[in-house]
Amino acid sequence: MRKLINQRNFLRINAITLGAVFVLILVGSIVRVVGAGMGCPDWPKCFGEYVPPTSAEGLPDNYQDIFREERLQKNERLARTFERLGYTELSERITKDPAVLVEQEFNATKAWVEYVNRLIGVVIGLLVFLNMILSFSLRKKSAWIPTMGIAIFVLTGFQGWVGSLVVSTNLLHGFITFHMLLALLIVALLIWMNFRAREVSRFKHSQLYVISVITLLLFIPQLILGTEVRGVVDDLLVSNIGRNDWINELSTNFLIHRSYSWLILIGCVLLAYYAKKTKEVWVINTTIGLTTMVFLIMVAGIGMARFGFPHWLQPLHLILAVGIFSTLFYLTLRLKFNK
Repeated sequence: MRKLINQRNFLRINAITLGAVFVLILVGSIVRVVGAGMGCPDWPKCFGEYVPPTSAEGLPDNYQDIFREERLQKNERLARTFERLGYTELSERITKDPAVLVEQEFNATKAWVEYVNRLIGVVIGLLVFLNMILSFSLRKKSAWIPTMGIAIFVLTGFQGWVGSLVVSTNLLHGFITFHMLLALLIVALLIWMNFRAREVSRFKHSQLYVISVITLLLFIPQLILGTEVRGVVDDLLVSNIGRNDWINELSTNFLIHRSYSWLILIGCVLLAYYAKKTKEVWVINTTIGLTTMVFLIMVAGIGMARFGFPHWLQPLHLILAVGIFSTLFYLTLRLKFNK
């Protein structure tokens, strides 16, 4: 009975933590859409305070120079570290990219939007800690469960540090992409923990397993491409170019990202086709849901390109991408190659 209670408590916290990570990813996207990513120029404080100010009255006249200098000093230390590791090009980007030198003026709304984003991050940190503590109650079931709990806790702390680099480098594209990939790694580990804790039986089907693995591996570069395209959109957000003309300013990555989506759709349609033959309800429902999400994300992508990247479509596009990744990963865990 106690084992069942421990398992139930862990699964509840694990599910809440996973849901909270989804919420944070969604909120993070909204932060970027409204241009509040640099609403607080420092980290973990906001304009030198633990609670952001409501006006610029209490700030020194040269506050932009002060916070820019703080960021640049931190970037210098970071650049030297990357240079010692052999990443000379990245080191130069951190110190010489003109976008890094830009300092935004104080905006109370943007500061508080970013502040709420950080508060949610703190809540998730507490949930991740609780997830790790409860995972030890299942150590006899599988040593992997507490091991993954520790890994998620460490990665969450590392993610917070990477978040500070995103701020200090003024939303430099590479760091944003890495930040996103870390979030997806945390999502994957939380799903894997849930899978191991529930001891869900695996379904043997060679074609489904192979197609699921290939589609998942194909989807990861698609996520990276999407994040890079989004970085260009962030730059356009603060430019003088009208939204309806943004599509003409996007790089080759956008064209590849757009065409690449058909590969993912084909993979998901094949999964649904073979799933229907199995007569397994959960497999059929999962693959149909997956195909539907891919169709919706493609429609959302077309909508952004055709209608000047409306605010509400961008977070929807991202959360669908995270949902597709999570479902593909879970499906791959549940399937097994039939020898």
